[in-house]
Amino acid sequence: MVNVKFFKKALSNPLVHLLSILIVITICHSKFSPGMVRFFLTISVCLRELLIFVLPFLLFSFVAVALSAIPKEGMFFVLGLMLVVMMSNFLNILISGAVGFSILSAAEAYAMPEANVPIVPIFALHLPQVAETIHALFAGVIVGFINSLYPNKYVSFILRSMHYIVLQFMKKFFVPMLPVFVGGFLLKLFSEGRMAGFLERNTGICLEMCGFLWIYLTLWLLLAASFKTIRAKEIFRNAFPAIVTAFSTMSSAAALPLSLEAAEKNTKDKVLADAVMPLTLNFHMVGDTIVVPIMAMIVLLAFNHPLPGILDFVMFGVFFVLNKFAGGGVPSGTIMVTVPVLKEYMGFDDTMIAFIIAFYGIMDPIATSGNVAANNFFVIIFQKMRNFMKKRFFYMKEIVCD
Repeated sequence: MVNVKFFKKALSNPLVHLLSILIVITICHSKFSPGMVRFFLTISVCLRELLIFVLPFLLFSFVAVALSAIPKEGMFFVLGLMLVVMMSNFLNILISGAVGFSILSAAEAYAMPEANVPIVPIFALHLPQVAETIHALFAGVIVGFINSLYPNKYVSFILRSMHYIVLQFMKKFFVPMLPVFVGGFLLKLFSEGRMAGFLERNTGICLEMCGFLWIYLTLWLLLAASFKTIRAKEIFRNAFPAIVTAFSTMSSAAALPLSLEAAEKNTKDKVLADAVMPLTLNFHMVGDTIVVPIMAMIVLLAFNHPLPGILDFVMFGVFFVLNKFAGGGVPSGTIMVTVPVLKEYMGFDDTMIAFIIAFYGIMDPIATSGNVAANNFFVIIFQKMRNFMKKRFFYMKEIVCD
């Protein structure tokens, strides 16, 4: 009975659908006629237009709702936690960039050949862009903070309604259509003869990327344990069920109950665990911030694009961090909200976007389990930082009083 429930749940998972489509297209792509490829490519292009149209609403509403929910009495705690999370995410991206440049300069990444006869869609929607995604993001930050400081029930209702509509669109329509979205672009690549050899030549690079992620997480674990082996084993043992759950379900939310239990055991502070773990669930994603930048570089080289310059990569990192506040609650939300940043600062085109979404679907279990592992270690490190600041503040207060 348990196995039946497990398989039913697995078969209803959009990411399982995505992997199934990848396998089918890889095996059977030669069976599709040019007309069928153009037909599916047209659907993919139309879905891409819908995604680009909806993204400003998604960024604005998700960020505004998240910031509006900050209570006045907890403002400084939440803002302090968010600042630490943003600094951590940005540092992780810089480290990932340095490692990515090192790995890809030392290895021979496979570059796809150019298509002799490019396949084009039958038509495109050409939907208008309501607002630049960057403007929508900053508007969400401003509106969210103002509504947090001066709550207005009408503004809150509008924000929650927009958030609900966009979330339903993503969950009920776009995410179920994700395999079709990716499939059309992959059929185009296979039909143009550009996919041959990619997996074989880049598997080693992907293994190095995953290996670095877990070495990096081991350093986080040792830091949380103050570099004491026995304490590190205890922390990891408590967090292990949450990490395994995240890997098997590809969902940080599914692992949250186990993460809360582990955080309480590791910190001996239920209040802190209950405050930090839910807040960092969708924002502090170490696995994503390590994996996605390296994946983006692999895709750039595969499509014969140069690696980004330092300034472009830094700007990519800044907006990638800000966009983390808008990806929660949507399967593959991290890569979805990163689309405008990849297009703006990495030079991604439509086919590359579809390719990295498929790529992310394959890497999602590893990235998600990395996110959950890091957050279980982060709550302990955050507790150490808070205790240090308390002691420092108390010491300074005593000096002033004396």
